Amino acid sequence: MVDAAAAEQFLDANPQFAKQYYDMNFRPKVISDLLDNNRKAAVDVSKFHELTMVEESEVLFDLVRDIQDNLNMEKCLFNLMRHLSFMMRADRMSLFMFRQRNGVAELATRLFNVHKDAEFEESLVPPESEIVYPLDIGIVGHVASSKKMVNIPDVSQSPHFSGFVDELTEYQTKNVLAVPIMNGKDMVAVMMATNKLDGQSFTAKDEETFNKYLNFANLLLRVFHLSYLHNCETRRGQVLLWSASKVFEELTDIERQFHKALYTVRAFLNCDRYSVGLLDMTKTKEFFDLWPVLMGEVPPYDGPKTPDGREIIFYKLIDYILHGKEDIKVIPNPPADHWCLVSGLPNYVAETGLICNIMNAAEDEFFSFQSLTQFLGWSMLNP
Repeated sequence: MVDAAAAEQFLDANPQFAKQYYDMNFRPKVISDLLDNNRKAAVDVSKFHELTMVEESEVLFDLVRDIQDNLNMEKCLFNLMRHLSFMMRADRMSLFMFRQRNGVAELATRLFNVHKDAEFEESLVPPESEIVYPLDIGIVGHVASSKKMVNIPDVSQSPHFSGFVDELTEYQTKNVLAVPIMNGKDMVAVMMATNKLDGQSFTAKDEETFNKYLNFANLLLRVFHLSYLHNCETRRGQVLLWSASKVFEELTDIERQFHKALYTVRAFLNCDRYSVGLLDMTKTKEFFDLWPVLMGEVPPYDGPKTPDGREIIFYKLIDYILHGKEDIKVIPNPPADHWCLVSGLPNYVAETGLICNIMNAAEDEFFSFQSLTQFLGWSMLNP
């Protein structure tokens, strides 16, 4: 009988024979198995071990098949993170998505506590349970700000570490390996591995593994982002076409056109109420309008004017109340103390022709009417 050592010695001494024997007896079956779409990677994850080249190839094929068959970004990334936690011997992995709310950048948990035996439903974080990091707090915030990988052997020695998540989850973080996921120069997400299981900290080999498989995460998030933008543009195009068709169905007056167009897109505005102020489109005054001024009975107009030189006079306001009992009010010759005009912002928008978007109107010095907290104004001027 030939023992394993002798067989290995013979194969090492005769590589041509080993290659010929492998090609004839095993290679067709291995390739066939790898290309089988219904077959998952046959890697034993019950205990940690070094992956062979065949096992790592199966993992790669598994990830490629997952991308091909599954359009769910979270499931694909979960599968990737589960493989990474096994290969790097990480106790837990998490994904933090970058976003901006009200102009403030932050990171929010999308996948949390992923490990080699985790289930997708347990790791997916619903919106009401997400943990949010501002960019100036925590290691993930530091990674998103610096856009560089960090490997921290002992978090207690890091000035960026924040322990509030450990307090919430009753988990003790010892060491961290975190990497940013970029789309060109734009921040997309931060992926983090915590607590090396078979060592004091994550090694340079773990960093290399992380970077190697990061290309899959970049591809997944890029496809997801493009799909999201495509869906948004498709929906917006459908709404605009529908609105245009409604406008041309009945060209009666401008109030009805505003009503059809703006009432249709009220879901996109997502506000309590909005008003449309209609400006006098006349650029030159008639004699009977100028006569009282020439006779000294009425002082000449010295207020603001539109960019094309018209006096800013709102001859009609249309109020839309969207929440509770929906109501529409048409106000001819609105008084100066109307809630919309008293702020001064409609005059500003009409005078400059610019969009005015105030995130926190109550704290803005320009906004004099303090009962509203947010304001968005835009103008549509006569060309």
